Amino acid sequence: MLALPLVLSSACGGEEDGDNGGTGGGDVQPAKMVQLPAGFSIDSTEVTRAQYAAWLATKPGGGQPAECSWNTSFTPGCDWPPGEKGDHPVVCVDWCDAYAYCQGVGKRLCGKIGGGTLAIDERADATKSEWYYACSSGGNFDYPYGDNYDPTACNLEDAKVDDTSPGGSFPKCQSSATGFEGVYDLCGNVNEWADACDESVCVQHDGSYGWTGSGSLCRMSAPWGRDKQAGGLGFRCCRD
Repeated sequence: MLALPLVLSSACGGEEDGDNGGTGGGDVQPAKMVQLPAGFSIDSTEVTRAQYAAWLATKPGGGQPAECSWNTSFTPGCDWPPGEKGDHPVVCVDWCDAYAYCQGVGKRLCGKIGGGTLAIDERADATKSEWYYACSSGGNFDYPYGDNYDPTACNLEDAKVDDTSPGGSFPKCQSSATGFEGVYDLCGNVNEWADACDESVCVQHDGSYGWTGSGSLCRMSAPWGRDKQAGGLGFRCCRD
């Protein structure tokens, strides 16, 4: 289990349905969402660099809570501009960037089922956390695909990619449970911010390409400062 690469501070900075949020024109692939049995929808993959760039091109302002008043730039701190990796997850975005993006495209950063911010100690409660509910197939699995670790199912250290990969490029990295299929990379590729916060820290769910084994369990997560960025940390959005 490895630490997240390139940690930065940015204090200055089921059923698929289509979605037009975050495209912004051009050849950007629209985000797909999957409606889960609990009634909310979640992005099929992590937000891509191309989707994030399209949102940035709209010159967004606002959409942040008061705790993010320090955040004056939404530009990622590394692996930017997207170049030829537009279909890879955007990384090096802080919690405030992730929150503002989801708000800006008509969604929300995944948090409490029904909407709102989770308490940090609720982050692995499938009856309350949207992200954990999706990852664990409603609290039934330890990993998105089942209870036993599969070293090749997701883009983790054992897959030997040693980098991010296009969203959904590991087809086994999804649930086999009815109603939860089609949500990729909740384990692997990048860690993900969630709207689960206490004061100045918020949850990032573990399991980036540099992790393996128990470090990629759905329940694994850690609180980080809202201003932190990392080369293995991204996010996805939810909505009702």
